[in-house]
Amino acid sequence: MENSFAILVLVGLAALPLLFSWLIVVLPSKRREALGLIVANPLHAAPLANVQSVIPQPLVAMSRQLSSAAMTAFIVGMRHLPVEQAAPLLSRYMRCDDPALQLYAQSLLAQGQERWQSNSTALRRAPEDDARAAAWLLEAGLILASPTLSSATERSGILRELAALAQQRLATCEPTPMLLSAATEVFLEAGLAYEAWVALDQLDTSSPLRLKLEPAVVHAQRLQRLA
Repeated sequence: MENSFAILVLVGLAALPLLFSWLIVVLPSKRREALGLIVANPLHAAPLANVQSVIPQPLVAMSRQLSSAAMTAFIVGMRHLPVEQAAPLLSRYMRCDDPALQLYAQSLLAQGQERWQSNSTALRRAPEDDARAAAWLLEAGLILASPTLSSATERSGILRELAALAQQRLATCEPTPMLLSAATEVFLEAGLAYEAWVALDQLDTSSPLRLKLEPAVVHAQRLQRLA
């Protein structure tokens, strides 16, 4: 009798985990049904949102609508933009009525130019057979020569120097796609259509860099023949 009671106790203890697991699975679902909850994604039945234009508002248009208090934050935020893109607005605010904004815009523009000039100087110290440094050097030079950062006279001199530098690096470096595409852009900006084509022609015909630059090179050659 005692053995039978012990066996029943052991069977009951063994069944407890099964009972608890059943309660965990069954009771929450019963509670959900009792509360009237529905398990589903409500977005499937939600109305569609109004279509919004993907074209952002130009910075110039925004700057004309801001109050004088908001203008300070607008100018301060330009320090996060590439200087060659922010330069037109910075130049404009260098002529505004607020002396503090004038000074800050001038400071941002000068700092951006100095940063790219320092990068260019550091890259010039790289070995002349370093193709990657040569490509970066030409790209930095193109940024410094952009119309937003240099006057027409300065730009002409920078591009002449860059074109000579591109010829030199193409002679001493492995003609990597990065270097060839950078050299092609330099020659295009300098008005050297033939040199641009020679550099571009060394790229593979299926290269995305060639497909991107070829229309501009062909157009430059056509203009040169018409001149």
